[in-house]
Amino acid sequence: MRRVLLFLVALLPAIAIAGFPFEATLEEMAQEADHILVGRVAGVDMVDGQGNPVKDPQARTGPSLDNTIRLLIQVDQVLVSNAAKVPDVIPVPLASHLHYTLGQIQEAHQGDEEARLVLLKGSDFVGIKPGVFLRPLTDQDTALQLHAALHP
Repeated sequence: MRRVLLFLVALLPAIAIAGFPFEATLEEMAQEADHILVGRVAGVDMVDGQGNPVKDPQARTGPSLDNTIRLLIQVDQVLVSNAAKVPDVIPVPLASHLHYTLGQIQEAHQGDEEARLVLLKGSDFVGIKPGVFLRPLTDQDTALQLHAALHP
C-alpha cells in the first residue's frame, strides 16, 4: 500500500499538468486548437466561483467546490492563433472537479521553467479538455503540420 501511495505522489506533477483522467492525442489537440503557442508555467493561482483570488494554500478544488486552479502561462512565441491579440500571460484552468489544493499545484510547478508547446481553444484560451493543453516542444513540427492539414 505504501508503495502505491508513493507512486501516486510521484505522479502528482504529471497528473496536474495532464488533468487526469482526461487524455487527448496530439492529433486531437492540433485539430481542436485555435492557438498553438510556446510558453512556460510562470505561476499558479486559484480563483473562486466569482473570480476572486484565493490565497490559502490549503484551499481545495473538487466536486461541489467552486474553486479553480489555473496555470499562468507566460507566452514566449505565438505559432498559430485566430485571436487578434494573444495575452503575454494566460491563466489556463486545470480540471476543477479533481481534488487538489492550491499548495499542491504550486509545489508541483515550483521552479518549473521548461518551455512547452501550449495548445488552447476558444476566445477564453482554455485547454482542449479540462487541464489538457501542454505538450513537449518536440511535438511542435508535428502539431503545426496536423493543424495546417486540418485548417486549410
